[in-house]
Amino acid sequence: MKSEPLEVLDKDSYAAACSLVDGCLTCGDVAVEVEVVEVDGFDAVCEDPHGQRGKVGIDLVMPVDAGDRLLIHAGVAISHLKESE
Repeated sequence: MKSEPLEVLDKDSYAAACSLVDGCLTCGDVAVEVEVVEVDGFDAVCEDPHGQRGKVGIDLVMPVDAGDRLLIHAGVAISHLKESE
């Protein structure tokens, strides 16, 4: 079976970060670690370990600052991560 090439979406969108290995940062069934790059109200631009960036809802875990590490699921931050995690 020949697979079709994946469509690359906006590079600043988590939709572009879908992966068969790690899941999708927006709609995957797993939580993903990210680092906060910039905070904008109730959203933050975050970067995953692969360098993909996208907006994440942070209202459930505020306050959040640039450099914080978060655990996200379905495009929403669900927990802060400590340095040892």
